[in-house]
Amino acid sequence: MAIKEKMVEIGEVQLESDPSSGRMVVLKEVGQANRQLAMVVGDAEFAAIAKEKGFVASKRPLTHELCLSIIETLQAEFLRVEIFDLKDNTYYARVILRAQDKEHAIDSRPSDGIALALNRKVPIMVNETLLHPVLVHRHVTEYKNFVWRVEF
Repeated sequence: MAIKEKMVEIGEVQLESDPSSGRMVVLKEVGQANRQLAMVVGDAEFAAIAKEKGFVASKRPLTHELCLSIIETLQAEFLRVEIFDLKDNTYYARVILRAQDKEHAIDSRPSDGIALALNRKVPIMVNETLLHPVLVHRHVTEYKNFVWRVEF
């Protein structure tokens, strides 16, 4: 019997660029839970999400916009994106569509799904087990102080 994931809605998508860790997308949970999912993405995926957040423009449609045109042409309804698993350091996602009164789950890279969802303003859902507490500067400092006191 398959276990149903408990999905949590994402309320904020942030973009971060750090020379040491690369280009990251940070998904923050809705509400006061203060949990997030951070993932490294490629340059093209980062650009697509940045475009949907209004940070950059392109003269021609990007790949995710082509997918949206296909969805629209086929008269499917875009319902949500679900980031549901992590295996071998790879996140797995699916785009959920409704066509002809039936829901369809389509395999997707999370970054592509995020760009699609931002464009159409549909929910981004994340498996609760993938979310981690947000580390604030105070927590990092406390951890460093603890580690420095440990004797080996």
